[in-house]
Amino acid sequence: MSEAFEGRAGGMAAYQELAEALEERYFAILRVEPEADQVLVLQSVDNPEHMGKTLSWTAHLERYGAFLAEPAREKTMRRLSARALLESCRRGEKGISLNLDYVRGGRTNWVTVVTRNRVQKDGRFRCFVFVRQTNEEHLRQRIIDLYVYNTCDFFICLDARNNSYVMFSGSESDTPLPPEICDDYEALVVDYTRDFVVPEDREMVIREMRTARVLEQLERHGVHNIYFGVEDPVRGYTRKQLRYQYYDRRAQLILFSRSDVTGIYLEERARQKELREARRLAETDPLTGLYNYGGIGRRISRILEEDAAPSALLFLDLDNFKQINDSMGHQEGDRLLRKVSRVLQMQSGEGALQGRVGGDEFVVFLRRIRGREQAADCARRICEAVSRLSLPENGSLPISCSIGVALAPEDGWDYRTLCMAADRRAYRAKAQGKNRFLL
Repeated sequence: MSEAFEGRAGGMAAYQELAEALEERYFAILRVEPEADQVLVLQSVDNPEHMGKTLSWTAHLERYGAFLAEPAREKTMRRLSARALLESCRRGEKGISLNLDYVRGGRTNWVTVVTRNRVQKDGRFRCFVFVRQTNEEHLRQRIIDLYVYNTCDFFICLDARNNSYVMFSGSESDTPLPPEICDDYEALVVDYTRDFVVPEDREMVIREMRTARVLEQLERHGVHNIYFGVEDPVRGYTRKQLRYQYYDRRAQLILFSRSDVTGIYLEERARQKELREARRLAETDPLTGLYNYGGIGRRISRILEEDAAPSALLFLDLDNFKQINDSMGHQEGDRLLRKVSRVLQMQSGEGALQGRVGGDEFVVFLRRIRGREQAADCARRICEAVSRLSLPENGSLPISCSIGVALAPEDGWDYRTLCMAADRRAYRAKAQGKNRFLL
C-alpha cells in the first residue's frame, strides 16, 4: 500500500511539474466537445479557478472574445464556434491555427490559437485548443513580411543538389511568377528567361542563373546578384535583381529572391546622365563646343595607352588672328573660331577627336591611320577649307592657318610629347610663310 501511495504521489508530482512547464508556454489548454458545446479547462493562467471545470464553450468564447480587437473577435467567433469546430472535424482536418490581437495596457499583444482534432472510440469528436503568447514571433513574422516578402516578387529555396525548388512567397501584382514547385530548375531557367527577360539580357541571365555558376559565385563571394530587364505586361520595361545566398552550404540549399529595382535603376541612370553631362561641360570649350585643353588631353592619353596602332596629332594655329581681333573686334574673332571648329569636324573624318587648346590653337587627333599620307591629306584639307572662310568686312586680311603634324610612334607615345612636336612644326610652318602644314 505504501508503494502504491508513493506511486500516486510521484505521479501527482510529475503531473504538477508538467502543468508548471506548460503554464510557462501556454495561456490556456482546453478540451472542447463540439457536439455538446462544452469545454473542460485543463490549464488557464488568467482564470486558474476554472481549471478542472466543464463550462459552456460558447459562453467561454464570448467571455474571452470581449478582450480581442474587433477583427480578431469576429474571426474567433466564426472559426472557433462549436459548429465550426465540428465541421472542421467532419472534413477530416487535423486542426487550424489563428493569430489574434488584443489590447492590454495600451499595447497590442498577439496570441496564437492552435486546435487539434481527435475522433473518440465512440465516434464523437474532441478538439484540444492551445493558446499561447506570440508577441516575439509575430514581431519576427512582421519583419519577414515587411523586409523580405513585401519587397520581393518571389522568395525561393533552391535545392541545387537535386535541381529542384520550392517557392515560399510570391507577389502576383507583378510579372507572372514561375511555378511554386519545380523539379527541373535548369530547364525552367531557360524557359522563363526566354518568356520574360528582355532580349539583350537573356544570354547573360541564363548563364548567371545556372546552378554551377551560382555555386561558384557563392563559394567565391558569399552572395550572387544578377541585374536584368523584364518586359512587364502593365508597366513596360522594369529592372529586376536576383539575389542568391546559402541557407545550408553542406546540403547545397540556396535561398534566392527576385526584387524590383526599377526605381533605383532609373534614379541611378538619371544620376549617371547628370554626371556625364557635368563631365561633358567640364571637358568642353563653351565657345566652340569642342573639347577643351584638359578634355582633349585626357581622351588622347587614354587612347594612346590602350591602342598601339599608328596615329597622328595635328596642331593648328590660326594666322593673323590678333589682327582680326584688333581690327574687327572680339565678336568677329569668336565667330571665326566657331567656323574653324566646324571645319575641323567636317574635314578630319569619322572617329577623329578635335579640341581647342588655346585662344586660336586647335588639336586634331587621328587614330589608326593607314600611313603618313592620310595625316597629310587631312592637314591639307583643313588648310584649304580654312583659307576659304570669310568674315564681313575682312578687308585685306587673309584667313589661314598653320599646321604641325606629329606621328605616333615615330614622334612619341604620349600626348604631351606628340603635342610639343606638332606645336614646334606649326611654329616652323608659320615662319615659312603661313597657310601650310609640316610633317
